[in-house]
Amino acid sequence: MKKLIASLTLIGITLTLIYAAAPAKAPQLSKAGHWKAYDAALKKGLPKTAITHLEPIIKETLAQKQYAEAIKAIGKKLSLEGTIQGNKAQEKIRRLEAEIAKAPKEMVPVMDAILANWYWHYFQQNRWRFLQRTRTGAAAGKDFETWDLPRIFTEIDKQFTKALAGKAVLQKTPVADYNDLLQKGTQPDSFRPTMYDFLVHNALQFYSTGEQAGSKAEDAFELSANSPVFDSTAKFMAWEIKTTDTESRTVKALELYQDLLRFHKNDKDKSAYIDADLARINFGKNKGFGEEKSGRYRSALKGFISVWADHRISARARFHLAQSLDQEGDKVQAHKIAIQGRNAFPNTPGGGMCHNLVNQIEAKSSQVTVERVWNDPQSEITIKFRNVDQIYFRVVAENWEAAMKRKRGNPQWLDQNEKKALLRKEIISQWSVKLPPTKDFHEAVKTIKPPKGIPAGFYYLVSSHNKDFGAADNMCFYTDFWASDLSIVMRTRSGNGLVEGFVLDAKSGEPVANAKVRAWFRERNGGRTEVAPTTSDANGHFKFNAIQRGYLILASKGNQQLSTANDYYNSNRVNNPRPYDRTIFFTDRSLYRPGQTVHFKGLCIYVDQHGDNYRTIPNSFVTVLFRDRNGKEIARQQHRANDYGSFSGKFTAPRD
Repeated sequence: MKKLIASLTLIGITLTLIYAAAPAKAPQLSKAGHWKAYDAALKKGLPKTAITHLEPIIKETLAQKQYAEAIKAIGKKLSLEGTIQGNKAQEKIRRLEAEIAKAPKEMVPVMDAILANWYWHYFQQNRWRFLQRTRTGAAAGKDFETWDLPRIFTEIDKQFTKALAGKAVLQKTPVADYNDLLQKGTQPDSFRPTMYDFLVHNALQFYSTGEQAGSKAEDAFELSANSPVFDSTAKFMAWEIKTTDTESRTVKALELYQDLLRFHKNDKDKSAYIDADLARINFGKNKGFGEEKSGRYRSALKGFISVWADHRISARARFHLAQSLDQEGDKVQAHKIAIQGRNAFPNTPGGGMCHNLVNQIEAKSSQVTVERVWNDPQSEITIKFRNVDQIYFRVVAENWEAAMKRKRGNPQWLDQNEKKALLRKEIISQWSVKLPPTKDFHEAVKTIKPPKGIPAGFYYLVSSHNKDFGAADNMCFYTDFWASDLSIVMRTRSGNGLVEGFVLDAKSGEPVANAKVRAWFRERNGGRTEVAPTTSDANGHFKFNAIQRGYLILASKGNQQLSTANDYYNSNRVNNPRPYDRTIFFTDRSLYRPGQTVHFKGLCIYVDQHGDNYRTIPNSFVTVLFRDRNGKEIARQQHRANDYGSFSGKFTAPRD
């Protein structure tokens, strides 16, 4: 598709500005010569000189009614003038409005659309500001930098409406007439044959944005999945939309789709008609609500495919249908439909989308997890896999202390060079596992026992889909583990300024006395510094004085070693939280759809963590508020807890 590029030129051009005392007069050049001189001045950072070459271009193109090129030159001129004067958005937009006021009527609709796009781009670049502002009752001023979300969206809507008011002229203007202004896309002009098509689809992009929900009216129109949006094309075009929300942008979008379909209904080349019809079905999926939406959406796509199976756009419809089925979990049917779309129209965007989805569904994936410490009884290796028939394993040893000292993070974290180095190390053990086929393309799980006889030490279990671990197109997965009969249990007690724990026998749970315990704290630059080592006492207990750092611990006894997986912190600060009351809610399900009943139970409790005192609060009065996702109160109820501190009630979720 073609894209409007003039709006982008209005946002600003990055320049190193070199100001001259006065711009030189533009030499007598042809239009092409002026464009060439403009580019040269721009590269040299001479914006005033560049403007002098744009002015004769604007004059000539207006005289010759070359409106697309004239708009492009005007846009570049405004951008440069705005940059020279401090790149202020207010100044630029006022200049554009002044140009629109004096422009030939044939240019005005496109320039109005550019103005709408400019406001829209300003919102996108400052989205966080608009989403944080609350709506005020006072009338908005002319300074759009102070507007709230509804106000700027209203202005964008107004500009698109003005642009499309020139419908009669735009429908007679081939899109090719504006090639100088538009960025060429991959689709033929038959998809957007007129400037009316181009500007309608440009406006529909705005009307379809998710942020529209943030500026809804109190009586906002809601698009039901049971509405004609998913019906046949004829029924959709005949739909008379009734609503009190006269400014609804969802309604405006639906009416624009209806108008496009009527406009192209009798075209010899149906591309624009078919493209608009598929777009309105997808608009229904993105904007509609109701439990029936997914089913109605897929049914509409199936009907579309059956009618337009011989047109290249049907491949896009097959992609959307396959994607919907894939998201619902029916990967087999999704795979089948995507292959149909890929094979029917392989060299089209829709065929490419189907091809990518087929690859995504067929992609091999695996995840190997192991217990961090291997000892008796033997632990298990868990393999989660999809589209993989065999996995190859090897175990390689690593020096934990050396790795820890050369790294800024934990020793088990690997960069690409370290991963490659591990593949060159001596193999302690290797084997492979055949996996059952995943014919439904869903992830399956298999557990296996690791090999016996791995000597005590620190290791990596490396897994691969390819027997050649080092193959260029192969990906290996690395999981660290210890083979050790030791266990470390850390103790956390705030306020004592200690990092402490116990060294235990992993098999019996008995304390290990006289184990050597070393610790390294993390420096602010990411490196590690070792503190004086200690030994465990008869109870296996050890401790280090903490100095507001994170400590990594290594315990050893004989040939057995084990480290902690993470850093442990402590401080001298005593934290005694105050007691508080709390209400815990339980609902009958985790997800509710519009209109469903929300059944809930509540439990009032008293919490005193410092005093280790927890109890229910009987006969307490509770006010329960039901709010929507924007914090707006929908309903409230008064309850009194029973003798056990519990109460129950229900709300009805709103239809929107």
